[in-house]
Order: sequence, then structure tokens, then C-alpha cells
Amino acid sequence: MTSFIRAELALKKKIPDRVPVFELLIDPGVIKAICPGCSYSDFAQQYGLDIVMTGTPSSNYRKEMIDEKSGTFRDEWGVIRKYSDQTVPFPMEGPIKTEEDLKNYCPPDPLDPLRFAVLEELLKRFKGKKMVGMHVHDAFSYPSYLRGMDNLLMDLIEKPDLVHELVRIGVEHTVILIKRARAFGADLFVFGDDYAGNSGPMMSPKHFEEFFLPGLKKVVQTAKKSGAYTIKHTDGYINEILEMIISTGIDGLHPLDPGAGMNIREVKEKYGKRICVIGNIDTGRVLTESTPEIVAETVKKTIKDVAPKGGYIISSANSIHSHVKPENYLAMLQSARKYGAYEL
Repeated sequence: MTSFIRAELALKKKIPDRVPVFELLIDPGVIKAICPGCSYSDFAQQYGLDIVMTGTPSSNYRKEMIDEKSGTFRDEWGVIRKYSDQTVPFPMEGPIKTEEDLKNYCPPDPLDPLRFAVLEELLKRFKGKKMVGMHVHDAFSYPSYLRGMDNLLMDLIEKPDLVHELVRIGVEHTVILIKRARAFGADLFVFGDDYAGNSGPMMSPKHFEEFFLPGLKKVVQTAKKSGAYTIKHTDGYINEILEMIISTGIDGLHPLDPGAGMNIREVKEKYGKRICVIGNIDTGRVLTESTPEIVAETVKKTIKDVAPKGGYIISSANSIHSHVKPENYLAMLQSARKYGAYEL
């Protein structure tokens, strides 16, 4: 069975030959520690990733360096970001300070060939063999970057029209990206906006439903109407808004972090006929702080609890960040193959 078919069956809530392996992001340092000299594509081939991804959306936008020493730059959205030891550069300041700024704002061209360079490389190597996915934003991240998180959350009450316009700009950009990426041959879109922290959503369920749910539904349905598969990623404790997220028609939900209180077994029992559940291998206590032996036992137990009857894809409960022990991630991959086979 090819990796593509394996991932496709899981996303259809069916039973493949074994549990598919997926990772939203993998830190380059972890890749090099496990597979010296390997590119991401080489690593995906050698270690059996069933889904390959384009990486963080911010990597697809041109940048203007502000300070080389501190790693500070401005991206095409006008957002000031700063490099750190993590894969995703941290947003420091947005360009929309006032309503007047928004009137004069022009978003970057979604059809710039740079947006699709990594996607084209992955398709050239893996199309038809592995599922090729593009990591994009939906309705929340672009507004939070443009306005700043604190300002945006206050705007939900004080400047609702401003929020709706910011959401419109971001969603329209993503819709165009999806259509072009699908024309290139992308199989999957992963919507990577985080809505919650460990204590719950960053906005009330009512505000989520009013401001962000329509945009999420629009990008999900755009992808699905084109024939692509969809996965929604969001960190945090999302039970208060989970039904709304699933109602958009997503095929899979990632990463269901146990450290945030998400119980993947309970989610599957309740929603397993509607979505494929993805993730749940703790990136902190297990992949960063424990041993390969504990990782192996965690993977074995998770597969035993969640994999029966299909509809499960294994991954970390966020991403493989720079603090994950390479030997632990390797143990996770090896254990997934060892314990993930279905008895057909």
C-alpha cells in the first residue's frame, strides 16, 4: 500500500494497512541529528512519513531584514518578526495600528511563485506516492499578525467591523492560494491557526462563531470542493468550540494535545464517524523530557487506544520542535511502524 492510499484511507475514517505517520513541522536540527546530510524530503523518504508538508506559511513570504544581529525582519504582510531557536519566527508587531492603516493596506500577492516553490518540489518527488500537503492559514492568524493579538481580541468588542475586514483580507488571500495550489496538484491543506491555550479558547465561543467560524468554513469548503483533503490544526483545550470546528466539514483534527487536557480517545468515541483524529504524542513530557523506552510505550498505548477501526493518524501533539530529543522522535517513528499494523 502506498503512503498516499494509507493516508487517504485514514482521512476517510477507514482502515489502512497500518497507522499513517504525519508531522506538521520538523525542526531541521532534529532531522540532521537523526539523518545527517538529509533534507526534509530525504528524511520523509527514508523514515516513512506518509504525508509531507510545505512547512510554516511564513516561509513562503519574502522578507526585509531590519536587524541581522537580532534576527528581526519585516515580512510581505508588513509584520515584524524575529527568529528564535524554533522553526516559526515570532510575530512582534503588526502594521495595522488604526482604521486608516487598514483603508490603505494592500496584502501581498497570493499568486507570487514563491508561495508554491516548496510545494512544487514535493509534488515532483512524491506526487502519487505520498500525500502532499500545504500548510495555510484560515481566519484567525492573519488578523492577529496584522493587528497584534491583544489588540485583535479587544477589537472583538470595541471594533467589530475592523475584525471582520481583517478576516476578509486573510480568508480571500487563502482562498486564492488554495485554488492555485490545487491546480499544481496539492492533495491536502492543513489550516494551522491556533485558537486556544491550555485553559481554553482565546475568545468566547460566541465570538468564535461570529468572527472566525465563517472564514474557517469558507477555506475548508473551498479546499473540499476542489477535491482536496483538509486537516484543522489548533493547539490548546478546544472542547468549547470543538463541535463548531467539526461542523465546517474538516476531514481530520490535529493535534489533540494531552498536555492541554484533550483526550483523543474521547474525541474519537464522540466524533470518529465525522473526523479522523491525529496526534496526541506529548511533545513536552514524553518527546522532550523522557526516554526512548517511555516514548515506545506511549506510542504502543496510544495506538491500542485510538487506532482500532481506523480513522487515526499518529503524530506529535504539536510539532517536532528544537527541544525534542532526536532519539525520542526516532523511537516514535520506529514504534509507530512496529505497533501500528492492522490485522486485516
